[in-house]
Amino acid sequence: MDAQGFLAALTPAVTDADARERFLADPKAVLAVAGLDLPEWFTVTAREGDAAELIITVPHLGLPDADLSEEQLAAVAGGVVDQGSAF
Repeated sequence: MDAQGFLAALTPAVTDADARERFLADPKAVLAVAGLDLPEWFTVTAREGDAAELIITVPHLGLPDADLSEEQLAAVAGGVVDQGSAF
């Protein structure tokens, strides 16, 4: 999804009451329907406010010698490369 697609997915939440309720209730699902498939570990929250803002919180860097979680081990064993995971 490019920036235009992202904005197109958000526009109904600003212009339509039903779309706004759906987006506030489950923004990740609304974005997934629009084509932005985020990893399971990625959390998306939406709230009402006076200004439109996008805040992205980047998780701490994983320690190079830290143990991998079961999910991470399964992804590696299955041959999945997830560039977004913090190992």
